[in-house]
Amino acid sequence: KATLAAALGEVQFSSPFGKELRRLASQGIGLHHAGLLPKYRILIEQLAQEGLLKCICGTDTLGVGVNIPIRTVVLTQLCKFDGEETRLLTARDFHQVCGRAGRRGFNESGSVICQAPQYVIENSIIDDKIARNPNMKKKLKKKKPPEKGFVNWSENTFNRLIDAEPEPLRSQFTITHDTLLNVLVRKTDGCRAMRNLIRDCHETDLSKRLLRKRSFELFRTLVEGEIIEILPKPTAEGSKVRANVDLQDDFSLSQALSMYLLDTLPMLDPASKTHTLDVITLVESILEDPTIILRKQEDKVKNDMNYQLKEEGLPYEERVAKVANLTYPKPNKEFIYRTFSEFAAKQPWVGKEGILPKSIAREMYEGFLSFNDYVAQFALHRAEGLLLRHLSNTFKVLDQTIPKQSKTPELQEAIVYFEAMIRNVDSSLIDEWRKLQEMAPEMPLAKVERGGLYVTGEPENLVDRPERLEQEFRVVVFELARAASMYQYNVILERLAQISPDEALGTDPGPGGWTEQKLKEKLDWVGEN
Repeated sequence: KATLAAALGEVQFSSPFGKELRRLASQGIGLHHAGLLPKYRILIEQLAQEGLLKCICGTDTLGVGVNIPIRTVVLTQLCKFDGEETRLLTARDFHQVCGRAGRRGFNESGSVICQAPQYVIENSIIDDKIARNPNMKKKLKKKKPPEKGFVNWSENTFNRLIDAEPEPLRSQFTITHDTLLNVLVRKTDGCRAMRNLIRDCHETDLSKRLLRKRSFELFRTLVEGEIIEILPKPTAEGSKVRANVDLQDDFSLSQALSMYLLDTLPMLDPASKTHTLDVITLVESILEDPTIILRKQEDKVKNDMNYQLKEEGLPYEERVAKVANLTYPKPNKEFIYRTFSEFAAKQPWVGKEGILPKSIAREMYEGFLSFNDYVAQFALHRAEGLLLRHLSNTFKVLDQTIPKQSKTPELQEAIVYFEAMIRNVDSSLIDEWRKLQEMAPEMPLAKVERGGLYVTGEPENLVDRPERLEQEFRVVVFELARAASMYQYNVILERLAQISPDEALGTDPGPGGWTEQKLKEKLDWVGEN
């Protein structure tokens, strides 16, 4: 227990769900699923590898790429929702998870237990009651299987999966703008490398022909969009194309519809007061939908409207009819749908790709909400990881896909805002990107500390970058001002600790540094004067 307590003391559980996770982890119980922040998942993996956890409740994410000694695997059900429908586990899914039981080198043997469906368990209890008292047969009613989100399974299903052969692996190779760009801008002949890549992949001959056609369509889009330039003659190394010299070094087309974003950006008016918000909306429109968050937004919109209509005295039936057609916020949806239709008509490669207007990052930036504020507002405690991934993808597109000449000072400030937020919540994603960008033989050795904190070299000195220093300073001041306006003393103290951890939170308050009482007295004085 002392070792576990010391390990947990090295990690900041600063998110809303962090307190609950710490409470469970301190009792030897771990959680591991896609809704957790990356630093929490890494922490659970580290604690499990050190043998400090008795039990881990997780999804099949625990069965992939994590070397954890597990004695017994308990499956609560044999069906899962795969993002589109609920289905039975495949043999490959089943073996991947159950293969964790009794790891070689850790255990002599392992066990796998599968629970029966809940309605079967309840019916078994009813049968036992009737066996003890036949007179209860008329009073007790048997349960039926759920009608939605459920596929029935039995002991026969369990036994079949044990002996089933894994489904054959099928190639999912595809060509994207980012793949094509990264291959073409090599110092050597990128065009030949792309042809060889398609030739040597594991697709069928028909699929390879379609890939060649798609790569040519994408290549033409990159040339027309002035992302790459065809050289008058090949270089000495054999390269025939190069990236536009005006693009930033870390330019990326990581999203399938990045070219739509670049095509539509010039249509926005930089002088508009909502220009920065409109750019964020465009960026979010090319990202995948975080379904759970959008459902929460839609529920809030409907609940707020229902309350408003109820206050106005509208009958129940009319309220239901009006609320039924409401959905989550979609700013500028008419403009986005129109411009995307025009873009798709000119680009045959778009195919089934669809535009998805939404307002999550925009809503946070417009209201200058913190990560914790947004989680609390929409009850996203079990989906913090999903929210962080959406914000990280938004930041990555804003930072790497939008050309530097299109970034106004206000937009650059928004980029710094999202980067600061992500770093404060969980810096592992940004640190990993930076690590890959800076990878070099002379790069100092890095280490992953408790909870996934990536540490290498000295912190960046912003004194030599006054514009960046000013942007980060403004973000911090806004965060502190907002917390002060809401009398969130704990938020102010946490932020001050991050800014000045080695100086006892400053010297102005006197001995002991800032405390909630001293902050309250100072804010009260400001309010009075």
